[in-house]
Amino acid sequence: MVDRCLINNTTPAIVVDLDGTLVRGNTLIIYLMCGLRHLLSSGHVLSAIKLIMTVVKRQLRVISHETMKQTILSALSPHTAILDTFRRKATKRQNRDVTYLIEAQQRAGHRVLLATAAPAFYVRTIWPGDFVATDFSIDRLMLECRGDEKLKKVKQWLDSNGCYLDTVVTDHFDDAPLLKANAGGTNILVNPDRKTLIACQKAGINISAVYH
Repeated sequence: MVDRCLINNTTPAIVVDLDGTLVRGNTLIIYLMCGLRHLLSSGHVLSAIKLIMTVVKRQLRVISHETMKQTILSALSPHTAILDTFRRKATKRQNRDVTYLIEAQQRAGHRVLLATAAPAFYVRTIWPGDFVATDFSIDRLMLECRGDEKLKKVKQWLDSNGCYLDTVVTDHFDDAPLLKANAGGTNILVNPDRKTLIACQKAGINISAVYH
């Protein structure tokens, strides 16, 4: 657990990942596709081609995931038309099993925190509650809310809200720090791939349930 005795927090919290968990698929790709349609419809064909080439470079391992993400978000910084389309498409892809779990936990008195590496500017268009996310800015290097950084932000939120970590819901071993911090609680994997299942087993992480 996350030092619940030390910080004397009393309210249980469920922490839920976004990509591949609350939303089926990758929200960055959804946002990219909405952005490409917007660029093409407004006549910015060259800009669209440059973004597609960025994705190709990433697939070929020429650039890092972080560089690809920074490039996409810088080119498609918050725009009403893109965000509106993104909200509709991402909402339609919500995982109902995860949504029902969240609702059940809320009825039982749990607080809910969405914790994601996705950028805050589009997370807030699809999530009405509390969240920690990546703070994106065009003029500075992005520090992703991932791994240990995500755990740090989650701990800060727990402390600020008088909560302790009770349930973690994620699809990927990237959230191993959170899963390990919740060793005595409920850890749920959503559509995990084989690598994640093996990695969790090797790391001795207790998995309470697997959703599909």
